[in-house]
Amino acid sequence: MERRKRYCPFCGERLKMRTDAGRERLYCAAEDRLVYENPIPAATAIVTDTAGRILLVLRSCEPGAGQWALPGGFVENGESPAEAARRELEEETGLRGDDPQLVDVIHQESRYYAASLLIVGYRFARFEGDLLPADDAAEAKFFDPAELPALAFESHRRLIDAARLRLSSARQPLRRPAQPRRSAAPRRS
Repeated sequence: MERRKRYCPFCGERLKMRTDAGRERLYCAAEDRLVYENPIPAATAIVTDTAGRILLVLRSCEPGAGQWALPGGFVENGESPAEAARRELEEETGLRGDDPQLVDVIHQESRYYAASLLIVGYRFARFEGDLLPADDAAEAKFFDPAELPALAFESHRRLIDAARLRLSSARQPLRRPAQPRRSAAPRRS
């Protein structure tokens, strides 16, 4: 599954392997620099309607074509993961999300991209607009959490579970820790 770069992205020279800090890394002798292979960042949007249903899109392209997933995609240069999640939500569903809250960051190996992915999940507390699938989404629909279809990516299931856990714990009233009882001072008569 691991696909390595063969040529330096800076000068085009053929790369070699070199041990650095106990790890085998790609090295460009012409540039005298290491060439790192880092995970690819992606972002997803978790949106629920007033009934608590979760928004999913039916993917129209690979990976996962014909399967349901959270709206999301790769983080572009110059944007934060939260901005990417907001952009992908609007591109795929027509909805504009507001107030992104970090849910979790999940590492996943991708056979399709032959690389590691870091998927950053955000829950959008508010949204507006008309639900209209577009871009690489063939359909967009809200689902009852108890009746979610099979998802294209395990990471999306984990993000939904993490978001639901956060929501349920946020609804629990905070309780003060029990205070030790003070014994009443003896009364003087």
